[in-house]
Amino acid sequence: MFAAIFAFALLIIHAAAEIPSFIHVCGRRDPNIEQCILNSVNNLKYKICEGIPELDVPSNDPFVINKLVIYEMPDSKLYTKNMQLTGLCDFNVSYFRVDIENLHFDLDLVFDQIRVNSTYEFNIHLLVPIVHKGPLYITVDNIGAKVYLDFNIVTRNGKRYTYLAKMKLNLDIKKYKAQYGMGEEQFNQLQKIIHNFIGQNQEEVINSFKSALEEAISKQIISIANGIVKHFTYEELFPE
Repeated sequence: MFAAIFAFALLIIHAAAEIPSFIHVCGRRDPNIEQCILNSVNNLKYKICEGIPELDVPSNDPFVINKLVIYEMPDSKLYTKNMQLTGLCDFNVSYFRVDIENLHFDLDLVFDQIRVNSTYEFNIHLLVPIVHKGPLYITVDNIGAKVYLDFNIVTRNGKRYTYLAKMKLNLDIKKYKAQYGMGEEQFNQLQKIIHNFIGQNQEEVINSFKSALEEAISKQIISIANGIVKHFTYEELFPE
């Protein structure tokens, strides 16, 4: 996902002094710009996951989310820490539209499999406090993602710069496989907590964390993408 988004920022920097050989140039007035961008995305996605130090693109495999709050009330907390997501570079673009004049992009992505290595923690106060943490491994197959991107322009010191102002992400997660690093007694305790506080089935559990996951991914992608485009003026990024 992030590979596709970062590719949009990278494939248009060809007006800079040095053009990396792995960047496929797409002109703003190219009548086949959508296909050109798709070709560039496929060419860049694995490179972006590895990282491109010369363009301030860090390695993103795994893609790390420091903390994801799943459930939080004054006396009950359930969250994951150090979420490491792999498989985000293995995707296909099933739909893509670009409005280059308004700097708006719509795309649908399909991921074969995403794997999550994380640590869960819960702190529940019932009759007595229950506190526990341990490893969590999740595998999800065939994930869909609808992504909507809006770039804006700002003027600084008489020069125009573009930045990723808004990203809306909608994940389609149908089911998952989860493994917990714990004994049977602790697992049964965790299952009761999940059923009581989150949901009785996978659909309810997915709905409980999906919005938080979408928001966390979007914020991180916006931050990294803007770290790339800040080096170039609008005219450099989008030449005639």
